[in-house]
Amino acid sequence: MSARQPAVCVISHAHPDFSKGGGEMAAYRHFQTLAGEGWDASFVAAIELPNGQPPSDRGEMAAGYGEREYLYAVGGMEDDRLWWRNPDDRRALLRLLVGLKADVYHFHHYWRVGLDLIAELAEARPDARLVLTLHEMLAICSHHGQMVRTRSRELCRKETAQRCLACFPDQTLERLRLRKAMMLSALRRFDHFVYPSHFIAERYRAWGLSPDRATVLENYLGDDLLAVPRRARDSARLAGHFAFFGQPTEFKGFDILIPAFAAALKEKPGLSLAIHGATAEETLRFFPGVANSIAEAGDRLIFSGRYDAPEVSGLMASAGWVVMPSIWWENSPVVIQEARRLGAPLLVSGIGGMAEKVLDGVDGLHFRAGSVPGLATALLEASVPDIHARLSASLRDVIGRDEFIGTLRRIYASPAEAETRVIRAA
Repeated sequence: MSARQPAVCVISHAHPDFSKGGGEMAAYRHFQTLAGEGWDASFVAAIELPNGQPPSDRGEMAAGYGEREYLYAVGGMEDDRLWWRNPDDRRALLRLLVGLKADVYHFHHYWRVGLDLIAELAEARPDARLVLTLHEMLAICSHHGQMVRTRSRELCRKETAQRCLACFPDQTLERLRLRKAMMLSALRRFDHFVYPSHFIAERYRAWGLSPDRATVLENYLGDDLLAVPRRARDSARLAGHFAFFGQPTEFKGFDILIPAFAAALKEKPGLSLAIHGATAEETLRFFPGVANSIAEAGDRLIFSGRYDAPEVSGLMASAGWVVMPSIWWENSPVVIQEARRLGAPLLVSGIGGMAEKVLDGVDGLHFRAGSVPGLATALLEASVPDIHARLSASLRDVIGRDEFIGTLRRIYASPAEAETRVIRAA
């Protein structure tokens, strides 16, 4: 007889019905995959409604939303320590989580969840297993977890109180050291950590989290995308067609991509670039300095606006290459996974999780992060059909359902259960 699967509650900082970020998509697909396997799974996500309204007509701060799905209101967190400003709201979430009686509480973030909430849940449910997937470095870096210097946009390669003080001169060394001690103390309450990349695992290990209770596990893209067949690309037709997928935030490298494309276009007028996820007006609000490059590119640069996740396979079908020019480290970008799954080779900044997920000269090309000339050169190299054909043919696929579920099953097993399994196997 097979052992009973544990009841698992997946907790996210947002619901993909209201926010399209990679972390919440990964969390929701995690929940859907467990539920699809017949596990007793539930999904709890934060929501921030206008004027602090609760998600329930009856004024409840935590309420049901769909089958085995729940929303909780979050009015705000103290930025330096990620504690709830309103303890009553925190208690409402605690009551919901405890009431679900899960064997495992798997968090996909701690922002908008609260380190104080995690401590209370650990005390209220000492018999449950607490697991955390770390999608970013917010505990390590107060600059949105980006590890990019606030004044120069220079990459930060090491956390120290003195380096953090240079970015946040309104703080003190004592306060910064206290913040780190509080973050470490709260995170060490988790029984296990899941890292979607080796890069971020090493960052947290160097910061102070033990590698003994950690697993590197790529996010699962979901059954629908895994069912899409990978088709060979027509390199002669597609090699010069590039696409970007994502939102125009200051760290995504639009101010690198667009001038680089305009420069490459002067060498090869037949190139094209489609930007999926932003309009020209949105892009200019973030990066007014790219106006001349947009004009130079003319109709070879297309802004197609926002897209929904189910549209990505169709949009990527017409892309010869997917370009990710981020100026921060990234971790395990869903766009890279989608491109690998759908057979589109990638051009990426050669840093962090991007460099790990895309092997330079094997299934994609790297360029120096933040370098317009470097990206322009890479675009020209990539537009050669023979190079496109070779790298497309060697694209690795993403993690499959069986490997994802099997790894989670091992993570969720308590030490006593794991030891029992080893004894039975022997």
